[in-house]
Amino acid sequence: MEIQTSSVHRNLDAKMKILGFEAMDLLFVMIVAAVMNLFFGQFSFSVVFVFFVPLLLLMVLFFGKKNKPDDYLIHLLRYHIQDDFMSAGEDSKQELKYRRKIYETRHL
Repeated sequence: MEIQTSSVHRNLDAKMKILGFEAMDLLFVMIVAAVMNLFFGQFSFSVVFVFFVPLLLLMVLFFGKKNKPDDYLIHLLRYHIQDDFMSAGEDSKQELKYRRKIYETRHL
């Protein structure tokens, strides 16, 4: 009896990149361009806000994220949003509130 085998592609977990940008980065730039068009589309200088600001943002993303890991901006944002002090032995305030809530619901 033979073992059944099948071919597996190697890059199943690879990030989708379009022109060197991650899909979320391009989506963010498109949303910025759409918002700029919504607010500044009727003005005479709309070309600057609708086209040049998103292009400038693309260039900043391209050169700023060079040699950085995937999802770098998301991790950077999470790092700056979190509390300044993190300890491996102590519970955070949010976790203590959550545990109290679970404890109170179980012991009612």
